[in-house]
Amino acid sequence: MNTPLAIWQRLRAGNRLVSVQSADQPVAAVFRCADARLTNEAVLGQAPGALLDISTWGHAVDAGVLGSLEYAVEILEVPLIVVLGHDDCPAMQSALKAWEHAELPGGSMRRVVEHALLSVVRRGTAADSVQSVAAAHVVETGVALAQRSPALSTRVDQRTCGIICATYASTDLRVRVHATIGAVDDHADPLAEVV
Repeated sequence: MNTPLAIWQRLRAGNRLVSVQSADQPVAAVFRCADARLTNEAVLGQAPGALLDISTWGHAVDAGVLGSLEYAVEILEVPLIVVLGHDDCPAMQSALKAWEHAELPGGSMRRVVEHALLSVVRRGTAADSVQSVAAAHVVETGVALAQRSPALSTRVDQRTCGIICATYASTDLRVRVHATIGAVDDHADPLAEVV
């Protein structure tokens, strides 16, 4: 049985084996779902420290998330925010279950699932798979970040920061862009859409 002490000892032992070779400053901030099993660096092929990691379950946006992203763009001057979802997301599975069977979880998880459901409605997306719910939700999350933070929207308007809304498949780690906001225009990717 795993105990808190056993897990802490495992983490400490792992820490002793780490050789630190990280980037001087993050090049992007990645807002990901807390239940993702892979690190942003593994998905996006970056060295440790190259990405500022911000995560909540189901991409719940609160003052801590907004403050972290504002710190990233205003103090660290990162030019890119990536809202990164994943195709096997338990939060989006809960949202799909709620959509199909009207079964909502309790507590604070309920609000997160409700926000994901609103994303589906706002995007006019068919809620026929976890992938479609995740795609709609990352786009609506990116839009919400720009709307709720004057600092972020100013940077987007000034073309000094852009937002990518994407998901990845855990099977092959392929990143799929669903929307871009601001000075991010990838003509080579036909899946990109300017919001």
